[in-house]
Amino acid sequence: MEITFGILGQTTMRMHGNLNVRWTHRRERNVVAALLTQPGRRMSIDALVDWAWNEDEVRPREPRGALYKCVGRIRQALAQAGAPVKIVAISGGYQLEIDPELIDFHAFRSAMRRAHELSDQDEHRKACEAARAALALWRDEPLAGITSEPARNWRTSVTVNHWIPANTFLLSELLAVGRPDEALLLLDELSHGYATELWFAMLRLQALTAVGRYAARNEYYLDMYRYFRRTGDDQAAEDLRALQDHLRAPEPLSTGTDPAPANRPGAPPPPLRELPRDVAGFTGRADVLADLDTALTPAREAFVPTVVAVTGPPGVGKTSTVVHWATKVASRFPGGVMLIDLHGVGPAPRVEPADVVGALLCALNYPVDQIIGAAGRAARLRSLLSERPMLVVLDNAEDTTHIEPLLGVLSDCAVIVTARRRLKALARRHQCPTLTLAPLSGEMSAELLRRRLGERSVREPDAIARLASLCNGLPLALTIVAERAASRAGSRLQTIVEQVRDPATLLAMGDDGDGEEMNLYLAFSWSYQCLEPSAQQAFRVFGLHPGPEAGVEVLASAAGVPVTEGRRALDLLVAAHLVQQPGDGDRYRIHDLFHHFARALNTPGMPVDGPRRRMVAYYLHTAHNAHRIVHPRERGPKMPPVEPGCRPDRFTDPLAAMRWCLRERANLTAMAGYAAAHGLDELAWRFPHVTGPVLNRFGFFDDVIATLTVAVRSAAVSGNDLARMACLNDLGYLHLLAGHDAIAETHLRQALELATAHDVAFAVLTVKLNMGHRHRHAGRLDQAAALYEECAVAAREIGDEERQAKAAHNLAKTLAELDQPFRALEHLQQALLLRRGLGDAPGLVETHTELVGVYTDLAEFGPAHAHCRAALPLLERVRDLTAVMRLHTARANLALAEGRLDEALRFAREAVVFAERSQTATGEARALTALGHVLARRGDLEPARTAWSRAAGLYRDRERHRRADRVERHLAELEAAPDIPDARVSDEVTVSLPAPSSRHSS
Repeated sequence: MEITFGILGQTTMRMHGNLNVRWTHRRERNVVAALLTQPGRRMSIDALVDWAWNEDEVRPREPRGALYKCVGRIRQALAQAGAPVKIVAISGGYQLEIDPELIDFHAFRSAMRRAHELSDQDEHRKACEAARAALALWRDEPLAGITSEPARNWRTSVTVNHWIPANTFLLSELLAVGRPDEALLLLDELSHGYATELWFAMLRLQALTAVGRYAARNEYYLDMYRYFRRTGDDQAAEDLRALQDHLRAPEPLSTGTDPAPANRPGAPPPPLRELPRDVAGFTGRADVLADLDTALTPAREAFVPTVVAVTGPPGVGKTSTVVHWATKVASRFPGGVMLIDLHGVGPAPRVEPADVVGALLCALNYPVDQIIGAAGRAARLRSLLSERPMLVVLDNAEDTTHIEPLLGVLSDCAVIVTARRRLKALARRHQCPTLTLAPLSGEMSAELLRRRLGERSVREPDAIARLASLCNGLPLALTIVAERAASRAGSRLQTIVEQVRDPATLLAMGDDGDGEEMNLYLAFSWSYQCLEPSAQQAFRVFGLHPGPEAGVEVLASAAGVPVTEGRRALDLLVAAHLVQQPGDGDRYRIHDLFHHFARALNTPGMPVDGPRRRMVAYYLHTAHNAHRIVHPRERGPKMPPVEPGCRPDRFTDPLAAMRWCLRERANLTAMAGYAAAHGLDELAWRFPHVTGPVLNRFGFFDDVIATLTVAVRSAAVSGNDLARMACLNDLGYLHLLAGHDAIAETHLRQALELATAHDVAFAVLTVKLNMGHRHRHAGRLDQAAALYEECAVAAREIGDEERQAKAAHNLAKTLAELDQPFRALEHLQQALLLRRGLGDAPGLVETHTELVGVYTDLAEFGPAHAHCRAALPLLERVRDLTAVMRLHTARANLALAEGRLDEALRFAREAVVFAERSQTATGEARALTALGHVLARRGDLEPARTAWSRAAGLYRDRERHRRADRVERHLAELEAAPDIPDARVSDEVTVSLPAPSSRHSS
């Protein structure tokens, strides 16, 4: 695979067969360079600006706009070069979609992994060539020319963690195959930047010895020994002296008369192999194992000591992954491998650094009691390890301060630290790579179960897939479930599925009375108990939240703390890997099992009523604030006072308000049922009145129907007839939109009974308007027209211009269907006049669209175009997918009537797309009908037949039989008369009843 992009030097791209440095402007190259460092991962706007603008440059005032322009130019350059890469905007940032192997840095890493594999197979000559080829990809310092802080940090990191280890690997392999002259030449090349490093000095001593230049070696040793002493690095000087002594007088072979190692302090024991047993059937983690191979690159005679942190949530398999890797590569370490459980988290006492030093000395057969004092023991251990470096796994560290005192002692060793919390301080201070283990994928989870359960998994593949899903990718959970299934060989796996479907059962599973109780609940509890009280509270509050994702604002409100305090507590949970922060925004996500665990912590007697009420209140009041900005003319329900400690968000921009509603759609939909389930019915019934109008715009009818169904019950429980009346009307309204006319009629009749009983004139009027739509849907056009006329008179009498306009508009639509276009125009003009006076932008779009249709039917194309022009700018303000779909359908019919077939085809196809996106089946049927007419006129008879067949089916499904009949007549006539005359199908609009608080002013 040919490399397309280079970042190991200046940022290059392959053009016309060659890597070109000046393929676009510097700023664009910097942006691409940043994205190339993290292929397939989103980078935020702020992060990209930090990367691409050097420190001496003024940052843009509008970062989003500046990057938008940059990305546009980049896309153009990529397209011209034919590069197999795509930049996509995602979640407020950008992401580069590319095969990593097309980037020179990733090609380098793959080549080095291959070199290590060859070395492990004793193919040292091939390993040398592979390493040379990999290093040849480094043209200059990485990201040359980019001086921003993130670029400098990345440059330092890859140099320390990849370039230096690759060179030391090559040097060691050259020495291993007897090519010390080449090793010396390479050392000379490296001397400019690394001549004073201990690893460099040790390798040079070995190379000089191998070529027999003993005098030069001795002179070089003295120079470097004095240098280390002069600069105060006494330990480096002693390490160098120990190597020089070994090279000058290698230890003789044993004659069998030496004292036993335990009686001879410092005698080199055989390589240690103190590791837990490797997991049988270890599954997955290929990426992590490869990263460990890359980061820890020890050679035989000398290697670069490296520290790697492996972190992740409890039960994710950190220890088993490290043990599996260490077992596989143990032969790389002259001194062997040793794992020490630090008990940083768990019931056992914490193992302190001094205890670790003692344990290592004992493992090396050194008589610890001969050295008095911790400092002396640490110095002696470091000296021993400098002669026989090893891999030390510091397992289950509490935090950076727990293991940092050991890093100096283990400076000549490869060290892996595993921890449940993020070790940011360790990574920052020691520039060590951190590998974070995520839960296993669904396929890897299923594979783990298949390996453990053998033939049973073949018989019940569906049960295996379900168990894998229920365990959320946690190897500990998968192992516990596999053990449960194995211990019940006579049971079907589906029985185990039914058991662990209850999260409480899965959390408690694992205590089998064998002396060591180990289950998920305990494993999670140890992490929870290590948290600060504020983080513990935040975790419990997350357990009260119905969904797995929430913003910091709602969680802080539920906890009754300021957002800054809530954010800090949540960041502690992120550091402990108990929750995740999927993006750069203030949103947090919790895995299902951790969510159930957090829920279980809220035991009876815990103060949950206040947090729960504040959580519901946050969503309700924030949604109300959004509703007031998006629909300033519509009053929502009268709101209860904001709960003390609850801080709802406010909006000044309708777009921001709509984005919030759409982002929180799942939580808002769940919140009505959640509130009702916990006795907060007076809050529950209000939700659909403040969330429905926005969600309806984007076609989320099922969500609004679900919340309205809950709201009807909650209003009844609250004893609020007016609220129940409003909910029943709106529920009928939504069922009409969804095509469930019979259900809609039932709800509307119940609403009308309540409105009549309570003598609420505007409510009676509203329900009757919606019942008029029911008549139209059923084909009872005369009844619909009469009811709309009655509503128009009633609205005028009570001074309700909004409903008067709706009545006039719908009367006009009905008259148009009755082939009375001139009467229809009269009422549409009246509706237009009223809606202009009200400033009703959505209503104006609706009426202008209807006028386009009527004038098209009359072949008066000038007025039709005028109303199109009037509707388009209003549509930008309204941002309603259904309205967009209707106008595109009308424009398709207009273009068809004028014979502009290409334009008509484009509008009709776009109308179908918008209808699908807005989930309006009748709207989709109308758009498909228009599309069929255009296709038939073009002579595309088979596609026309397909479009009309789909349209007829959609109409039939929603009991719009009259319209289905009309479309099917077109189908029947298709063969005989392919050039079918146009037929315009009008749309229907229903009316929402405002919440009770606004009834007297509507």
